Amino acid sequence: MQEESADNVNNVSGLLKAFVILGGIILVVGAILLAVMIAMRAGSGDGGDAPRRELALSGPVDLALPAGVRVGQVVVDGKRLVLLGEDPDGRQYIAVVDALSGARQSLIRLTPSE
Repeated sequence: MQEESADNVNNVSGLLKAFVILGGIILVVGAILLAVMIAMRAGSGDGGDAPRRELALSGPVDLALPAGVRVGQVVVDGKRLVLLGEDPDGRQYIAVVDALSGARQSLIRLTPSE
């Protein structure tokens, strides 16, 4: 009877060792797979599953700004361009332009507060 219980303990102990080893292997393989997938996504540069749209203007685009405004700074914000301009009188303007179509989305005149 004692030999049977000792054999059962050995069997359970062997199964437990096998499950622990198998779990460790699965954990390591999963961590490696996760690291590879993160590296592949970071290397693709698209930032997600959204389709990548390229800037495809067919030619020059006219952008309506107030007369005499000179653009002093341009900032790219994803699909938009933000232009900071100044007219000859010193007033500043911010123009928000769609980078794909060249269409002006808004024009903001900056005025000093009193």
